[in-house]
Formats: sequence, structure tokens, C-alpha cells
Amino acid sequence: ALFVFLLRNRDLQRWFLIFGVGLLGAIFLGRVYCGWICPMETLFRPIDWLYAKLRLKRLRTPAIFKNGVFRWTILILFVVLMIAVRVFKIKINLLLYITVFSVLVTLIFEEEFWHRYMCPFGTLLTFFSKKPFFGMKIDKPSCVSCGICQKVCPVSAIEKESDGMKIDNSECLVCLKCKEKCPKLSITYSRSE
Repeated sequence: ALFVFLLRNRDLQRWFLIFGVGLLGAIFLGRVYCGWICPMETLFRPIDWLYAKLRLKRLRTPAIFKNGVFRWTILILFVVLMIAVRVFKIKINLLLYITVFSVLVTLIFEEEFWHRYMCPFGTLLTFFSKKPFFGMKIDKPSCVSCGICQKVCPVSAIEKESDGMKIDNSECLVCLKCKEKCPKLSITYSRSE
């Protein structure tokens, strides 16, 4: 409801206030904003559900986009666009365009593409959540490296290492899908080490 209100009223100031709180929160809680507050993620959930029910597949993230340069370029372009809209008083509902664009991207590509490489807010949150006070952790002694957590992670934040599975908290949305699916209950959201 909050997102619809902000979208309808073109209320970027309140939107940025909410995002600012999310940015500060990322230092302590990881990317909780992305997994629980972000309106884009809220829109992606029914898309994921529909694709799963219809057994539809989306394209994987193209390798050319999987570098830091692309995501930071998107962020810079977004900031330049925001400044231009503000300075030149352009009457545009930027939130609406971002929303439509993100949904189109997610209809074609796996969710990871938007969250890790296209979303300018996600790029900033990744930077702020490098070492959060709380984050997702895998208890390596109880983990059997079955890979279920890796399969359900919408942003490919879980990697298999020589000593078991590991979660990259700077990319993790804290959506808890991995925790819910772990057959050994090896995944927790707890204080980082």
C-alpha cells in the first residue's frame, strides 16, 4: 500500500527517506530492505509463483553483465538521471518507469539479473552490507552440501566451497528461502562473526 501511494503521488522524497533507512539498516542487518521492504521484490513474488506453477523458464544472466563495471555504470546513470529530473524540473513519474522496467526485466531474466546487476539501490546496499552485524550463516559441520539452498536462492548468493556451502551476505536478500528449504536446518540468521 505504501508503494502504491508513493508511486501514485510521485513522492520520491519519502521513497528516498525509506531507502535511506534501508541503507543504514544494511550495515546492521544485511539487505533486509531488498528481501522484505523493496516494492520490486514484492512484485517479483507473484511472477515467481506464476512461472513456477506454469513451469516456465527465464533466461540466465548473460555473462557480459556479471562484472562490477556494469552494475556501477547503471548506478551512475541512475544518479545522473535523478539529478537531471530534479535540476530541469522534468515532470516524469520515475518510480513508475523503474517499476515497469524491473518487471519487464524479471519476466525475461531470472530474478538475479535485476537484484545483482540492474537495481541501483541493490548496488548501494551490496556495498553497505559487506560485513553486516547480522546475516545468514550456514553451520558447516551440519551442512551436507546438498545444494538445495543454492538452487532456491533468487540471487545466487550461495556458493559451494571446498569445505561446504557459503553465503555472500553482501548479495543475500535475507529472504529466508534457503533457511526454509534446508533439510538439515543448518542455515540461520544470526550475529556475524
